[in-house]
Amino acid sequence: MSRSVKTVFALALLTSAVVGPSKWLWADHAEPASDDIAAITWQAESSHSALASRDAEFYLRIRVKASAVEAQRQPLNLALVFDRSGSMKEDAKIGYLQQAGHLVVDNLAKQDHLAIVAYNHQVQTLVPLHPVVNREYLHHRIDELFADGQTNLSAGLLEGCAQLHPRLNEPGLHHVILLTDGLANRGVTDQNSLVRLVERCTQHAITVSTIGVGTEYNETLLSRIADAGGGRYGYVAKPDEIPAAFEREMGALLAVVAQNAKLKMDLPAGVEPVQVYGREEPLQPDKLELSLSDLASGEERVLLVKFRVAPTVASGTIELPAVLTYDDIERAERIETQQVITLDRAAVGATIAARPSPVLAYARLVEAVDKIALTVQSMDRKLAAEVQRIRQQEFPVLKQTAWDSRDQDFVNKAFLFEHYSRELQDLIDRGALHEHSDERAQLQKELHYRRYLMEHHDHQH
Repeated sequence: MSRSVKTVFALALLTSAVVGPSKWLWADHAEPASDDIAAITWQAESSHSALASRDAEFYLRIRVKASAVEAQRQPLNLALVFDRSGSMKEDAKIGYLQQAGHLVVDNLAKQDHLAIVAYNHQVQTLVPLHPVVNREYLHHRIDELFADGQTNLSAGLLEGCAQLHPRLNEPGLHHVILLTDGLANRGVTDQNSLVRLVERCTQHAITVSTIGVGTEYNETLLSRIADAGGGRYGYVAKPDEIPAAFEREMGALLAVVAQNAKLKMDLPAGVEPVQVYGREEPLQPDKLELSLSDLASGEERVLLVKFRVAPTVASGTIELPAVLTYDDIERAERIETQQVITLDRAAVGATIAARPSPVLAYARLVEAVDKIALTVQSMDRKLAAEVQRIRQQEFPVLKQTAWDSRDQDFVNKAFLFEHYSRELQDLIDRGALHEHSDERAQLQKELHYRRYLMEHHDHQH
């Protein structure tokens, strides 16, 4: 069964609180699910209500929010995939990983199934997929983990997905959580090939989340795997934060209210997407298709997309039809909602009254944070100087626009730029903007994670 709702709306300023999944089971403010409450609501606004004939680009900010409701929890079919390579000996990482495993076991129910896979250059299935009934045995197997060898990430990932196959026709969530602290140096090591492996898993309704520890792993790879796998990416700066990372991931899993959320826009001739901020996947010229995966109770996603308009697009109204589909867990049905975003293209020589655009200022802040991340990654001093110019000349106005909007997400972006532009300058002042700097490596990981969280809002971060 499916339901369809269609809305045509004018673009307007929207404000929304930023919230996220509960810490473990449910948010304190969650209400029982009701037929009158949609599992997902969404809104969009443009950087322009009208485009002059010379304007070539505009931005859309799209907010997708899951209702804060207490839906009936689904059974969980879970595969934990743990890196046990030699580097996990350092800083007691393997011990904190064992703590995280014990925490997961203690918070699953008899309706759930769990598999535990450990990998170095080889793969060991500590526990084949099994109902969570003998917790003492599960704890014992986790205690047997030890660190040694190299990192065959692809083998661990594939085994984790394979463990879930016997339950794919059973109800519930089918999910893999993969943790690593290093680079894939055995098995499949190419990023694109690893992402394709994950996409094969998702074809069987398996989702994948990733957690990276420290500064030696590839953050771009882990976030791409999480995006392709319809899961979440987590960053752990210090080993003692590993249990909390699993706690956040389990909190989101146990509070899922909508699955398989996807946004699609069929674009008119001459309008094409240029960039989806925070995402790496290639874009098609005539349409926009984005997977939003599963959403937990109260979770919000914010998408910022840049579009280009060709000079050949005639004056008049530009219509951008958008469709959001998702599976409502409580109602057990596929929901489809439609909206049509409109803006006007002025004739050549026509005058358009200028007005301040909060979305345009928002986009400038997001782009400025991206520029900081690129500076840290490339160690480019010219880019660093450009960041400082933005901070001194443009940021005061952008910050005031954010404050005036009373939009918490917008304000957070302003503070994010302010904080990390100072961190960048401190890095330069200490002479630490170079390839062998641990401080630079940590800042690079932090920036990548914060940029990832720009879309995936979670109040705990």
